[in-house]
Amino acid sequence: MNDQPGFSVVIPTYNYGHCIERALRSTLDQDYPCFEVRVINDGSTDNTAEVVQTLKNQGLEFDYVEQKNAGLSAVRNRGVAESRYEWLIFLDADDEMLDSALARFAATISEKPSAKMIVAAHESVFADGRRKMVRPHEMSQRRTVNLERYLTKQFSIANGACAMHKSVFHDIAYREDMRQTEDIPVFSHVLAHFDLAVLPEPVARIYKHPGSLRHDIAAARAVGMELEEIIFEKSGLPREAQFLRKQYHGRRALSLLKMCYRSGDYHGVIKFYGEAIRSLPLKALSPRILRRFLMSVIKR
Repeated sequence: MNDQPGFSVVIPTYNYGHCIERALRSTLDQDYPCFEVRVINDGSTDNTAEVVQTLKNQGLEFDYVEQKNAGLSAVRNRGVAESRYEWLIFLDADDEMLDSALARFAATISEKPSAKMIVAAHESVFADGRRKMVRPHEMSQRRTVNLERYLTKQFSIANGACAMHKSVFHDIAYREDMRQTEDIPVFSHVLAHFDLAVLPEPVARIYKHPGSLRHDIAAARAVGMELEEIIFEKSGLPREAQFLRKQYHGRRALSLLKMCYRSGDYHGVIKFYGEAIRSLPLKALSPRILRRFLMSVIKR
């Protein structure tokens, strides 16, 4: 009897016809016996469908579906619902899985069977060619400590370098009205309710580029400060985690302030500075933040 964990690797794609082959081949080449690959085309308007069909004609075996554009959250929810295996990995179409990634995930799961999330190291690749290894810190046995470290950016979780057990989605789903930061409420819920394990070896190569959604200022502004409410009120966080809310309010405001400053939205800077100084006055009064605020007052 095969008692190895099985993995469903879900690859969402929207207009990534130029690089989806890299993501697909890196996954299909894994030296692991029990996994599937599911590509979900979220209404691409480029040549994604043609590229995928060419790969299928070459004999590559993976599931492929197309849908009307509904956003990344809808794609991930569909991946959860349709996946065959108990462990889920969401690999962005512009990223790639490293050799033996699934075998390394499986070994970590065997070492800590209580864990429902595995957070692994990854390599970040920047547009200018720079590379940086990002390794997760050792996690605490206390779930609220792990949640606090995540919300205060003491460690990050990268899709493609994270595996989640399907059971964590019994009480949480990706919000389909969010087109940015949609993974933060989900990761927060999982960290607050489940054990996790760290995999110090890198399992994915994550490509950072200016056009990616993570840099979409308009999408970030659309979510705005509501993200705090979504995390703390609508994602099922336990009562013992609510003490983190005030600090997160300030950090979210500072994050939006920085985005607004980079995009030249000086009215936004002033607005979010007011939110930040009420929650985190010492950070808001730091020279760098204060300088951005004063420059925005002058330039608005």
